[in-house]
Amino acid sequence: MVQKSSDRTSGSGEVLCRVHTDKPDTSELSQYLFSFPTRLEISANCQEFLLYLSLIVNLISKYNIYNIFSHIHIYRIQNQLVPGGLKVLRFSRMIFFSLIFCYVIVSLIVAVSAATTEVHIAKYAADNTTVMNERTVTYQWMEANLSVMGDGVTHYYHQGPVFIDDSNPAREEQLRLNTAEDTNVKEKDMGAVKGTSLKDLCDLAGGMAPGDVVKIKADDGFTKTFAYENVYTPTSRQGPMVIAWYHDAEGYVPDYRTGMRLIFFADNSTNPWGIHAFGNYDWHESSAPEYWYYYRQGDEKYPTTTGLSVQSISDILIYSPIIVEGKPARTLTTAKASSPTQAGTSPFTIMCSLAACVFLGSVLHKRG
Repeated sequence: MVQKSSDRTSGSGEVLCRVHTDKPDTSELSQYLFSFPTRLEISANCQEFLLYLSLIVNLISKYNIYNIFSHIHIYRIQNQLVPGGLKVLRFSRMIFFSLIFCYVIVSLIVAVSAATTEVHIAKYAADNTTVMNERTVTYQWMEANLSVMGDGVTHYYHQGPVFIDDSNPAREEQLRLNTAEDTNVKEKDMGAVKGTSLKDLCDLAGGMAPGDVVKIKADDGFTKTFAYENVYTPTSRQGPMVIAWYHDAEGYVPDYRTGMRLIFFADNSTNPWGIHAFGNYDWHESSAPEYWYYYRQGDEKYPTTTGLSVQSISDILIYSPIIVEGKPARTLTTAKASSPTQAGTSPFTIMCSLAACVFLGSVLHKRG
């Protein structure tokens, strides 16, 4: 069967792209294809990246702009302006293959990973080496022996960056903190989760005291550190810190792919929807400045609480100023009977994969 085709040309007659449909509207394709790099918020995993990449692949397939299975043409899109002032790169059949390659590689990274199903808690002395107490527990043990936080029905939210700029630094800071808590909140739904209080888990290894800090460590080495006050005496607008092992849409870990995950169970008092949202200003008002977190984009920094939500947690490490006399120091051993792996992919892995794919694409483009 011969498939009808038509060429789209510029004012000078240059072919911009060739399509095999009856004049499809490619604005949807352009919207996703060229806006996702600026919209992507790199966090501790690559789910959002995969979502956008999936949309791109599906849209390309939908509009038959690159029909690599039945055609050998090289199609190009040239000199087209897109949101943000970016120019569309010259695409060829080989560049499209590199895009598919990128998608497959990142998909495989996630596919071979699994959520953590147990957590190791340890308390260090002042030398940061001597272990005063330690314990390893599974999520099944937590559910059976400790208080369960969450009901599997109520959703909890964090807040992403608020991308607003202002010439006045003080005003810009307030705009980005978003005291109204009405921007980029519902998009950061952590789900209707259940889990165990971080405080209860710390108590298994001797607990924390004022002056102690706790480091939450993911299985890939990513860490976030928090003060005693945020774990044991949190404000209501921050809420308890919970290690979640159940998600309403995915079930228990390891099916809950980003679990065990740190989620703040904030109250519902500071947003217009009455939802349990842990906003940027909530954290600003609940923690000391050294614990504030920012999403950085060049020289700009944007407060966000999504970056505090450590995924695939493997270790809870308490550091105390207590000096232990006469006790030999030993290095903490984190090996477990069955070493859990990380569900999310670290930003480093994502960036390395992207860099490799961009390089491959540029090489293939020169050859094409």
